[in-house]
Amino acid sequence: MALGAQSLVILYPPVFVFWFIFHTRIEYWRTIGKRAYWFACLGWPLISGPLLFLRSSIFRVQWKMPWWMIGAGGLAALGAFRIGSQAAVTISRRTLFGLVELEPQRNPQPMIQTGIYSRTRNPSYLTHFLVIFAAAAISGYAANWIFFGIDIVFLMVLLHIEEKELIARYGGEYEDYMRRVPRLVPRWPW
Repeated sequence: MALGAQSLVILYPPVFVFWFIFHTRIEYWRTIGKRAYWFACLGWPLISGPLLFLRSSIFRVQWKMPWWMIGAGGLAALGAFRIGSQAAVTISRRTLFGLVELEPQRNPQPMIQTGIYSRTRNPSYLTHFLVIFAAAAISGYAANWIFFGIDIVFLMVLLHIEEKELIARYGGEYEDYMRRVPRLVPRWPW
């Protein structure tokens, strides 16, 4: 588990940067299309390289987690697997990786409101959140807890930005969806 927890802190921050840059300037990136992914690929070593180099310092502090926290991390990991699996059967890989957002004219997509998307508007982000929490709760690394704290703030900002974008794309249909379906925590049963 230690290697997995460390890998999240080292390899996942570029995803944050990618999401933030793309969602805040989506109209610009749409003019570039799929080539925008090359910018993300260039950013990966620029962010993850120093984190990998500083790995021994970054993961120096590790706390002993109580049994109940490890258990909560295990439940979060199972929840992430379940929600992520349900999202994966509802949306295409093109949608999951953002191609629909980058090239909406080539990839027209109706608003998804079925499956897990009828219980939470953001199952992929919820899966992401649960995985990061699970890694922190099970590993006890201070770096993972810091990453989890940053993730909470970042995710709330990103959700707000993305909701504006979806309202612009789908209009009243998405606003109605927002009133009916919770943003993150799914309705039970799921």
